[in-house]
Amino acid sequence: MTTTTSSTDPGFSNISNKLNTNGSVTKLLLGLAALALGQGLQDGNGQLTYHALIWLTIALTCAGASMAFRRLSIPLISRRVLWVVLITGLIWQFYQLLTMVPAESLLPDYRQSFWQFQICIFVGGGCALLSLMPMRGGPRWAHRSLIILTFVAIFFAGIWMIKVSPKPFIDVYMFQQTSSEALLQGHNPYLLTPPNIYGNMLYYGAQLVKNGKMTIGNPYPPLSIYLSSISYAVTKDIRYSDLVAILVAGMLMVFLRPSRETLLATYIFLFTPRIYYVIEQSWTEPLVLVLAVAVVWCAMHRPAWKYLALGLMIASKQYMVFMLPLIFLLFSPGSTKRIWAQSLGWTVGSAFVVTAPLAFWNFPAFLWDVGLAQLYQVSRIDALSYATAYARVFGYFPTQFLSLVVLGAALLLFLRFGERTPAGFASALALGLGLFFAFSKQAFCNYYFLVIGLLCCALAAMPILENLSATALKTNESTMQGMKRSED
Repeated sequence: MTTTTSSTDPGFSNISNKLNTNGSVTKLLLGLAALALGQGLQDGNGQLTYHALIWLTIALTCAGASMAFRRLSIPLISRRVLWVVLITGLIWQFYQLLTMVPAESLLPDYRQSFWQFQICIFVGGGCALLSLMPMRGGPRWAHRSLIILTFVAIFFAGIWMIKVSPKPFIDVYMFQQTSSEALLQGHNPYLLTPPNIYGNMLYYGAQLVKNGKMTIGNPYPPLSIYLSSISYAVTKDIRYSDLVAILVAGMLMVFLRPSRETLLATYIFLFTPRIYYVIEQSWTEPLVLVLAVAVVWCAMHRPAWKYLALGLMIASKQYMVFMLPLIFLLFSPGSTKRIWAQSLGWTVGSAFVVTAPLAFWNFPAFLWDVGLAQLYQVSRIDALSYATAYARVFGYFPTQFLSLVVLGAALLLFLRFGERTPAGFASALALGLGLFFAFSKQAFCNYYFLVIGLLCCALAAMPILENLSATALKTNESTMQGMKRSED
């Protein structure tokens, strides 16, 4: 596998090279969390079911344990156990994609061409497994070709999905399509009044619909509209931006570290069972994910860019603003207050630059669409969250601020005990968002898809186990030599 020229932040290098005796355990738990959450989404299509709630609980438990075990001394597991468990989960994901309907708004005659999708998954999965095999003197170009073919197969599977589901029945698609068209014609997307396509008020608060028309033109921040508009300008379908974002996120994961473990983490993400459902439904989380992975990549390879990327990530979705305190995990040990202030300035500044042009075009409309209207969203009884489960048992929802309380407590723990490395940042981001969604009044496939991607990114960013073993040997040798000199 090819590597990128790295100018890794020396502060992070020092941390990453420290002996981490629980590296294999942490990696296994992160992989299990991603696999379990993928199964939860597959079981209920991102909605609340008994089994989906169990899978969600397993995923959050594993994600939390992966962070806690970095500071605890526990028995090691062999690298073979790690690979057997995660490869088995990956193969199971291949099987689900090959045998189950990948989405829901498909054309009635989609089965006539379903074999094309299956061939893409079969070829992509086969190339992925071959690329994970140990290289024993084989040509590097063959290994690279297998990785490239995996991505190409996923790309064509995504095209098939978009073609056989040309008009998904979901408001997100309507919002992004009409907004992109309006922006390209010189109109403000936040001033649009699209129709309520559902014809009822099951999904909206009373303040969001008047006379059958939406009072919001687009509920998403400007950056997602910009990115979707590029896809619309080229293809007339904004979902190609999601497909490209997923592929770019996967590529960035591959180039985090040159290792088979990094490839395995990337493939767990790229073959998660509901990935094509996310593409079909045109959700914007793939755009958020690619920017989050870009932050981790920059922190490892281009430190000077990481705060610019962080600002774009913060500007990509409303709930990402709550994750700004995690910037602390990107600071190198020993950073001064001046560096903190500059870093925060670059982050907020880049977020402001991409948001301001569309926001200040008509600020009241922007403030309503992106901000205040979110307060009137209804509590969904089908959401995959503990708040919804509580409502089904007791007949009413807990306060909508519960998710913020849980997130606030988690952030305090992350800032106190979190690992100040790119992998630690990705882990905290994944678990923080996972907990936030799990206690929210609305939590569906798109939100947890983002968490899966972040878990895989954290796994891909962790130090390579061979390097940890080498570091352990060097540390032991240095210790023995120091003891011998002190005795002399």
